[in-house]
Amino acid sequence: MLFDYMTLQIIWWAIILLVLILYATTAGCDFGVTIMMPFMSKHKGFKENDVERRLALNTIAPTWDGNQTWIVIGGGALFGIWPAVYGTIFSGLYPALLLVLFTFFLRPPGFDYRSKLDGDGWRKFWDWSLFISSFIPVLIFGLVLGALFHGLPFYHNDFLLRSVYAGNAFASVLSPFAILCALLALSMVLMHACLHLNRRLAGELGLRFRRLSNLFIIINLLLVTIGFIMLAYVVPGMIITSTPASLAFNTQVDVVTGGWLHNYALHPWMWLAPVLCYVMLLLAAITKEKNETIAYWCSALAITAILCSAAFALFPFVVPSNWVGAGGFGSQSLTIWNVSASEYSLMGMLYITFAFMVLIVVYKFWGFSAAWRGKSKLDKSDLEQNNHTFY
Repeated sequence: MLFDYMTLQIIWWAIILLVLILYATTAGCDFGVTIMMPFMSKHKGFKENDVERRLALNTIAPTWDGNQTWIVIGGGALFGIWPAVYGTIFSGLYPALLLVLFTFFLRPPGFDYRSKLDGDGWRKFWDWSLFISSFIPVLIFGLVLGALFHGLPFYHNDFLLRSVYAGNAFASVLSPFAILCALLALSMVLMHACLHLNRRLAGELGLRFRRLSNLFIIINLLLVTIGFIMLAYVVPGMIITSTPASLAFNTQVDVVTGGWLHNYALHPWMWLAPVLCYVMLLLAAITKEKNETIAYWCSALAITAILCSAAFALFPFVVPSNWVGAGGFGSQSLTIWNVSASEYSLMGMLYITFAFMVLIVVYKFWGFSAAWRGKSKLDKSDLEQNNHTFY
């Protein structure tokens, strides 16, 4: 074997985190743009609102569908390497995740059909459809991430050989910290979208989104700060004290306020992630006027940093359990140590995944460069010249 079992478990944890980051920084931008579209009206200062909406939409049109590749890879990898996690998440949060799936159905027709007819009502209908297909997934993804810090009420049933819920999973999903994470997710994608539109739209329209990005940068700074304060002083955190080798689902856990920052105390280098988040948000605010590209990438790095911060806090937990059983609070939690597939499965999937991810990344770079070859910004003249081909 090229790697031992423990190393493979950590590598796959890092790969899943990487896929989430790639999805958040690519599809997140698309979500942010379509969330804002219904609100680009004349009374908000947009002079030719349909023209401006079409220009905004066409900055993401060439690549939006390809960005969904990452969620497919993430779901497939989750099923292969952490099957218990896949089953636990989908069984407990099935209505919410099904709602995400159904809203995704609105995206292809929303992009393709919006400009087929000129009617104002027709286009507004698809604007709101695209809004729903963006707002709800981002909201739910944020709620689920926040819920992990409170844990979900499940335990491992030895007879059924699967996780069984002993309470309402939505109590954790609707906790104050989960709601904070949902608001942060929405604000992050809106900031990312504003800096993307600042980079890709010429003239006054680009400037308008540049100014709007200031609001979301400030909101992000506030929400990130509140989030860390809550983790340190409000949200009970889990610290693993022992993991019996003979009982995979009998992890010994201490629950203490501030416990989610225990990893940061053990490994001070992890503080680089939250520090990087603050630095990138400030750099995005500083550089957005003189260099739109740097500001956009600072936004992407800020999203990367906040996801890494959350992952470092949770490690090695994947889905914590707040069920109180014979083993105590959190003993049924799913960690990378007790839910990973076999060593041979992890190694075989690593070879396959590496080959496919290299291919996808190369294709993505080619796709983005081809979409913007020869011109880095869109303006009204592009819409007039390509009226029948633009969305």
